[in-house]
Amino acid sequence: MQALLSRGAFCFAGGATGAYRSTDGAASFAFSNTGNNAVGPTRGFASDASYVYTCTSQGVFRSADNGATWVAKSSGLTNLLSSGILQTQSNLFMVGPVGVFRSSNQGDSWVAAGLAGIDVRCITAIGGTLFVGTNSSGIYKSTNLGATWVAANNGLTSTTFRAIEAKGNTLFAGGQIGTGVFRSLDQGASWTLLGGGLPVNSYRGFASDNSLVVAGAFGAGVFYSVDNGDHWTSINVGLGNLEIFDLEIHQGHLVVATNTQGVFRFPISKLPFLEFGTGCPGAGGTPELHASQGSVPRLGSTLQLTLQNLPASAAAAMGALGLSSSTWGGVPLPADLGTLGMPGCTQFVSVDVATFLPAGAGTAPWSIPVPAQSALVGTTVFLQALALDATANAFGAVVTNAASATVIG
Repeated sequence: MQALLSRGAFCFAGGATGAYRSTDGAASFAFSNTGNNAVGPTRGFASDASYVYTCTSQGVFRSADNGATWVAKSSGLTNLLSSGILQTQSNLFMVGPVGVFRSSNQGDSWVAAGLAGIDVRCITAIGGTLFVGTNSSGIYKSTNLGATWVAANNGLTSTTFRAIEAKGNTLFAGGQIGTGVFRSLDQGASWTLLGGGLPVNSYRGFASDNSLVVAGAFGAGVFYSVDNGDHWTSINVGLGNLEIFDLEIHQGHLVVATNTQGVFRFPISKLPFLEFGTGCPGAGGTPELHASQGSVPRLGSTLQLTLQNLPASAAAAMGALGLSSSTWGGVPLPADLGTLGMPGCTQFVSVDVATFLPAGAGTAPWSIPVPAQSALVGTTVFLQALALDATANAFGAVVTNAASATVIG
């Protein structure tokens, strides 16, 4: 399987035998390929308000009935072999071995959109700016719908890219064997090779939402980050094949397309560590709660957390560990703390265990031992912290974002 798409109640998967569709949260799939390419692989999906699109080895196909039937839409394409497809700002873009093509009429016709003769493998966009990854020619960028392109390779040590992802204004690109994942925080002006738990490998797929970004390595499996790529954690237990082609987030699950064992899904709520919510600003900025690099709640280990952006004057903070993120003492969560004199602050977790945390220089460590008891595997607790800040509000305190921690074996 090489491609995935989430579209409302439907999840689509494409691969060597065509297109498949799920209507039960990617728990199961049914062949849904009538009219689609039945000769070569379905390599990518896109959608708009009216249609679903596939790009294949035999051109582009379109469906008006969520994949029940497909019709060919390749008029104007000079080469039917395709590698990726994107819908953005009322335009479709298809990339392949002879460059980029654009359609402004939902695939009814296509025109060349630059990089003629260059083998383009992947495409994404930030607003109206397009980014593509190529085979042996690096990354290119266009700000005018493909009329002109400029190289965007500063900091890259890979020339081949098979996956590229925009998460907000951050770009992630998957490099060739011997490199890894590169990140750009300035729309491709410069790139940095990421570490933080990511192995050296080639990367073929990404998925992201507001909370996390996930990378798929071809041979090393799946890795996720909750801090925009600074630190990564592997989640490979249960995967029958670690050669990952694509990933998607669909109805509370991470869905993964593999090379030889089909499609797998993982409930996002069961990620070992997942941040949610936001803190409220104080004298040190908005306080943040993060897991230390590589730290996860594993049996017999210690989950290491760090509080950041605390007021410089704060000598201590309080960590709250709770068993619920929906209620505390009969009060629904999240709860607005403005009534206590903390406007803009939100309590996200119940306070079942409170821990004193010495602070200094705007930070504080928080260590949570995980007992070596197998019955705890799968247990989820919720975490948030409070720091004194006399100048922030009438109550004199600020709170961090929250996180869930699910024990793994």
